[in-house]
Amino acid sequence: MRGLRLELLGIGVILLGIALSTNNFFAILGGVLGFGLIVAGCFLKEK
Repeated sequence: MRGLRLELLGIGVILLGIALSTNNFFAILGGVLGFGLIVAGCFLKEK
């Protein structure tokens, strides 16, 4: 399961980079919020 989380984190970094390169406020806001959700999901413990 740890590998899947790292893969999702990598995809989030790529998408955040694309959003930051567009110079669009809503894209940047969405990219930062999505990346924040991914990072929060990586640090939550499984039951």
